[in-house]
Amino acid sequence: MQISFPLSRKDLPHKSTVLLMVGAFTCYTGMYAVRKSFLAGQYLNTEFYGMDLKTILVVSQVLGYMFSKFVGIKLVSEMAAHRRGFFLVVLLSFGLLMLLAFAILPVNFKPYALFLNGLPLGMVFGLVFSYLEGRKNTELLAAALSATFIFSTGFVKTVGIWLIQSFGVGEFNMPFLTGLLFFPFFLLSVKMLSTSRERSQEDLILRSERVPMGGKKRMEFLRQHGLVFGALVLVYVLLTIMRDFRDNFMVEFWTELGMEGKPELMTMTEIPVALLVLLIAASGVLIRDNRNAFNYGIWLSIVCCIGIVVLTWFFDKGAVSPVWWMVINGVGLYLPYILFHCLIFERLLALVRFSGNVGFLFYTADALGYTGSVGVMLFKEFSNSQVEWITFLGILNQFGGIVITSVCIIILVVLQFKSKNQPKLVMQP
Repeated sequence: MQISFPLSRKDLPHKSTVLLMVGAFTCYTGMYAVRKSFLAGQYLNTEFYGMDLKTILVVSQVLGYMFSKFVGIKLVSEMAAHRRGFFLVVLLSFGLLMLLAFAILPVNFKPYALFLNGLPLGMVFGLVFSYLEGRKNTELLAAALSATFIFSTGFVKTVGIWLIQSFGVGEFNMPFLTGLLFFPFFLLSVKMLSTSRERSQEDLILRSERVPMGGKKRMEFLRQHGLVFGALVLVYVLLTIMRDFRDNFMVEFWTELGMEGKPELMTMTEIPVALLVLLIAASGVLIRDNRNAFNYGIWLSIVCCIGIVVLTWFFDKGAVSPVWWMVINGVGLYLPYILFHCLIFERLLALVRFSGNVGFLFYTADALGYTGSVGVMLFKEFSNSQVEWITFLGILNQFGGIVITSVCIIILVVLQFKSKNQPKLVMQP
């Protein structure tokens, strides 16, 4: 395994790297403020045709977000570089406007407002990541972006609860006001991303060229690498279902655990998760050989999923406290999920030396992932199951952990078999 430590002056972070890291983190935090802030409310005194309103709101938004992912397979993968900033502003502005509609519309129309809110937001990640991919330090840059998955989702909910508890803001008005607070920082972050430097020649040598992918290009990739990609998508779908369920019903989990009066837990328990996950994920930048880096990501995913299964069993037996279970469970779920964003898809494209972009890989996997997430939430709501939220999460963890571990082992075996008939390509800096 070839590892490079940034000790020389030329390897120190360029100011553009800092711009990209801060810009990506702030940009996606702004998106989360528009997408996730409504989850800070519980909406206990309101029903939607006899059904739990919050579940309907979550499903409605995720449906919009899911359709956005399917649109993104084409739109994001074909997006020209000079149009990215404009589209980011338009997409988030529309999402924020739909939160205003959510605040003022009658209850029966609020789910439709959240569906339209989620419809543009699913494409934000791909557009932001397109500034970061295909660079020698993509893992480091993507780690900053991925930090929002863990830290910002809890942070914006904390801000939402703070507005409700400290300022008496209503649950339906809170999401728009929260998004509005973050919007100026989002605009600044888009400017930062747009003024960052382009990929260098060294970036192109170490990673594959990144270009828009039309329909023929996408089909070419699937014909050449569809088997491994399909297995990776299955893993990603399960991770999305598990992570999304944990994220969407965090307030309910803490309530069932008897800690509903401590909203700061949603931020404080996620900080150690974020720090540990991002440190491990960003360390992939030190591995220059693309095959070794890819294997590193898969093996870490296997370890995490085995850990989730074992830890959940101990939690069920009362051997692990709720706080520690949520923290360690967060690490086990988020690390492989973020490795897909920071390393696995990026290094797969570099490993096979395919001229395209990660946007197509992400959005194919994300579209199917959110389809699965919606399916699980609908099953939980309409199956008449009396299983508690925290118990249902434990079941998902154990089932998903076992399946993911099995599929990851198959991926490693298939790639090892294919590599015997191909020369090993090691890209030097």
